[in-house]
Amino acid sequence: MKKIVIIGAGSVGGHIASNLSLYGIEGRLIGFLDDDTAKQGSEFCGFPILGGVSWLLDKTDLAVVIGIAFPRIKALILNKLAANPTLEFPTLVAGNAWLSNGTTLGKGVVIYPGTCINYGAQIGDFVVMNMNCSVGHHCLIDSFSSLAPNVSLGGHTKVGFSVELGIGCSTLQGVTIGNKTIIGAQCLVHQNLPENVVAVGVPATIKRYLTS
Repeated sequence: MKKIVIIGAGSVGGHIASNLSLYGIEGRLIGFLDDDTAKQGSEFCGFPILGGVSWLLDKTDLAVVIGIAFPRIKALILNKLAANPTLEFPTLVAGNAWLSNGTTLGKGVVIYPGTCINYGAQIGDFVVMNMNCSVGHHCLIDSFSSLAPNVSLGGHTKVGFSVELGIGCSTLQGVTIGNKTIIGAQCLVHQNLPENVVAVGVPATIKRYLTS
């Protein structure tokens, strides 16, 4: 199996590096990459920070884990790495997460411990689900979206592209959340929300609009 590098010497990358056996990748991690020059050349979680993202552009036979939760940053990194089509992006699922039969996962997904995903759910590329999330049956979560700990999605929820769901927020069944929308912590999303908004409160209400 290919050796692995993690992009992002921060909370997501640190969690993965500290729990390699939980994700079935022990012995494969060779180090981190981070564009913060102050971190380069040092160590993080016992592994070297080898350089910035550009370090990968001329490498072959490597697998890459995007250890970053922020959707916009993930998209920028993947756009840059498109110049090297030899790279692979494994999906990592914690050994104590539960995924029903009939669930589909894209590439580069990271599923933290305690998360449960029911049947018929479809998870896009480079989605991050933090600890103890609950995803109901037939939910659709589009690429690059990020779920903070304890997010709970009712069945048939549709989460758009590059959405950020805050700690402990939840949805009623059948709700749609538009692309690039941000949902605050502990919100209850009880009706559809458009794209490019920030919503907070119980029930969730639009606080402001984002530029597209």
